[in-house]
This record gives sequence, structure tokens and C-alpha cells, in this order.
Amino acid sequence: MLRNTILIILLFLPTPLLAVSLPTGVVAYSGPIYTNQVLGYANITSLLAYNTSGSKFGVPPYGASLQLNVMLQVNTSNEEYYFWLQNVADFITNESKMFFSDNIWNSTTPLAGINNLIGKGEIYSTSDLFSHSSYYAYGTYYIKYNFPFSFYLIVNESHNNQGVYVSFGYVILQNGNITLPNPTFYDTVFIPVNNLTSASIIIANQTTPNLNLGIITYLGNYLDAELVWGGFGNGASTTFLNMSSYLAFLYMKNGKWVPFSQVYNYGSDTAESTNNLRVTIAKNGDAYVTIGKQNPGLLTTNFNPSIPGFLYLNISSKIPFLVNNVISRTFSGYVSAPIKLGFFMNYSINSSSFAVLNGNYPSLIEPNVSWFKILNIIPNYTYYYLVRVNSSIPVIAEINGKQITLNDTNWFVQGTQISIVNYTYHNGSDERYVISSISPSSSFNITKPLNVTLNTIKQYRVVINSNLPVYLNGKRVNGSLWINADTTVKLSASIPFYEVGRFIGTYNLTPGGTIVVSKPIIETLKLSFNTILLGIMALIVVIIVVMALILRKKR
Repeated sequence: MLRNTILIILLFLPTPLLAVSLPTGVVAYSGPIYTNQVLGYANITSLLAYNTSGSKFGVPPYGASLQLNVMLQVNTSNEEYYFWLQNVADFITNESKMFFSDNIWNSTTPLAGINNLIGKGEIYSTSDLFSHSSYYAYGTYYIKYNFPFSFYLIVNESHNNQGVYVSFGYVILQNGNITLPNPTFYDTVFIPVNNLTSASIIIANQTTPNLNLGIITYLGNYLDAELVWGGFGNGASTTFLNMSSYLAFLYMKNGKWVPFSQVYNYGSDTAESTNNLRVTIAKNGDAYVTIGKQNPGLLTTNFNPSIPGFLYLNISSKIPFLVNNVISRTFSGYVSAPIKLGFFMNYSINSSSFAVLNGNYPSLIEPNVSWFKILNIIPNYTYYYLVRVNSSIPVIAEINGKQITLNDTNWFVQGTQISIVNYTYHNGSDERYVISSISPSSSFNITKPLNVTLNTIKQYRVVINSNLPVYLNGKRVNGSLWINADTTVKLSASIPFYEVGRFIGTYNLTPGGTIVVSKPIIETLKLSFNTILLGIMALIVVIIVVMALILRKKR
């Protein structure tokens, strides 16, 4: 809310020697400075306020506000206008909730009102006869906040010859946890001004025009820029029970954010105030606000806060990297100082994995001083994995259309498709190995280190030579066949009754015998007459002849 002062004397710099409650924070009075954007930063780590007279002002007793307030100067060919722009963070401190709101007041004269503004908000009338007759206001919904709670308040001005556009925004950097920067302009207001020639936010050692009514002079408002703590609204003052906040105050100059150099610790135009805050310069250069005795005056002539982060850097990498020469595995946050980065060109993950960096990546990240930006760095690594092969025979694989013989240890790039060739390996002409199983499978994609195992069966050549049917374990065979090593087999043959046979060769066994296949085997069935059967038959013939002769003699 805009503070109006009725005084006889015009002072070019405020001297609140008798004031007991003031808007407190960081305030720029010196100029002239002309800009189209002003930025206020706050990092709050503790906050609790209480106003015993809150109900009298129509505000919540635990309410408080942090306000970014600036003066807009608008010129036409023959007139000059002033508008007091307010971008406010409103807090209900005992409930940890807040919202953002904006106000626009016509400060062209101390009693001027607002009309014809176009925005999300409304124009409201005031009942104070000695103040502005109306103002514009809009507010967002409540959100919950957690400490640390850090954010920016932004006021942006642009214009054409029909009028001025004023945008009110915020960027939340941290709400308990760090968040990505998402600039949100919650209200853009058009102030129609005919025949506009120029417009800007102004900071200067002067005030808006006074208004003389008889012996009373209504003083104008200072052309200052304020980032100040105070009561919730309606001109209320509050007492802070807990307070710890860091403030920075900047404006846009030649495309970059620069701090106001000479700053005071109290405001003059803001109506809301407090009576127990103290402002000092912290080690990082920020204005540090805490509970203490007020000492209104010049804070510093060389305000040099640590520029809050406009650049959010996120590095996602499976491979460690260096941040300011320290090995890191993750990094995400705002860049407020130069950061040295280092990425390993060749990195051994473990004994069975390594990675090779592809492409070029920045080695130095500088803070961004123009606007909010998110920089994601995802180093592109090619991963290599060790494939171990366990096999008693050479392993042939097809890779990218080519056949190669795998070694016991092999390195393959991630994503390589490998197909194991299922073939029979001959160790000479009479011994061979056939693949019985491949683990984990015969075809696989390399996504991690892998052990490949081929299980084989040894076989020996068994040659059976015979002109008669020969049977191996009941199955008729002839010629050459392969039998699994250490298999017990039974050899039999269909031999005429008048002949006898014998397998001559490796084992020299009679038909119906068994052998263990522990080496190559050659067996040939040899046949011969059955002499025993022939002898019996000859004996029978002799007996028959003898019997015939005996019978003949008896006749």
C-alpha cells in the first residue's frame, strides 16, 4: 500500500529520526536510474510475525509481507504521470502459507485515483478523504512454503504509444527443496496512456509532484525502489518474533542484472511497516535481516550481493565427474559463482566395464546474469562390457553380419547383438564335439558384463562293415556313425544258422557283445562256416547210411 504524507517541508532524502515503525529491508533512493525491470531476491530461513492490532487494520494477526515497490514514470507530449507499482509476497506466518499480490496506485498527484486499467484484478475505491481515491489490486491463490524458502519478485515494464504493460511475476528457487526456475507472471496490467512518448521505472533523488491546498501541502512520493518487510496490508505495522532472511535488489541495465549500489535499510513510500528488524551486510554481500534494534539510515554505498542463481545446472551422468576438482556423482542447483567441470574421457567402471566419452562438454560454467535458464548436461558415454566365454571348443559368433571366433575374454560395445553359431567341431576325422546347450542363450544383446557357456558332447566315429544286417542297441546300422563318448553299446547281427560271425577290429567281439565307446571304433563282421553244425550234419548222414546198410543185410 502507498503511504501518503502531509508535510509543509519537502525533503529530498527521507530522515525518519522520529519514526518508530518503518518498512525495513533494502531501498534505493539515488539516481537517476531508468530501467524496465527490477528484481528482488529473498532467501528466508525463519519467519514468524504477530500484530496485536491486526483486527483493527482488517488483517490477520500473524500476517506479514515482503514488498517489491517501484515508481513508474510515463511521459506524453505534454504531460507526466507516475504510478506506484507493488509486487508483494504475503505471508500467514503461523500457517506457513503465502500468496503473491500486486497493487498499482496513481501517484501523479497525492490524491489521484486509478481508472481504465486492464488486468486480472479489479479497481477498488478507498474511503480515506486524504489519500488516493482508488487503486488496482490482484492476488494469487495460497501456497504452502517450507524453509529455506527463496524466490524472486519481478516487475517488468514495456510500452507502446497507446500505453504501458506492467507484468508482475515471481520465480520460486527453493521451497524446502531446490526447484527448477519457472518464471511465473501472474498478472499483466495495461495502463492506457494516449500519445505516450516514453515510460520507465525510475529511481531518483526527488519526489512526485506535491499538491497544495491552501496552507496544507501534500507531499509527493519518493522516486525510490524498495524491497522491504512490513505488515500484511492496509498500512499495518507488525512485530517479528522470528526473522532470518537474505535480500538482494537488482535492476536491468544493458541486458544484465546489476545491484543498486547505494542502498538504505528503510523505505518511505510503503505504508506497511515493522518496529524490530535490523539489517546488516552478510559475508556473501547480501542484506541480512534479523530481529534487532532499528537503526534507519544508509546501509552501504557499495552493495554487492552474491548474484542469486539465474542459471540452474543439472548434470545427469552414470560416470563420476569433477566439480571444482572434486569428484561428484550428481549435481543440480543454481550457479552463483563460476564452476569448473571435468569429464573423464576414458573411465574404468570395474574390471568388466569401462566407458568412453563422446563429444565435447563445457569445462567452465559461468553464472547467467540476464535471465533464467536451465542447463542440462548429460555426458554421452559409450559403454564397453566384458564377455567371458567358457567352452571346450572354439566359439563362432555372428556380429553385424560377420562371423568371428570369440576369445576367452572379449570387449563389446553396449548394444552389440551377438548370435552364437551352432555348429559341430571336428577334432580330426574320428572325433567331434556337438553343442548341446548355450547359456544364457544363443542370441543376446550386450547390456552388461556377461558369461557365455557352451556345453558340448564328445562323439567318436564308429564304423561297422558288414554284408549282413548289423544292429547297434537294436537299431540296424551299416557303415559310419557317431556315438556319444562313454556310451555302452551292444552289437548284434543277423547271421545264417550255417555260419558263425565275429566282429574283427578295435574290440574283436562276438555278436551280442557290448562295448564302451571311449575312442573311435572300426569293426568288421567276419563270417565262417558253422563247423559244429556241419559235423553234426555229417554225423547224421553217416548214421543214416550205416542204418541203411544194416537193414539191407538183414533182408
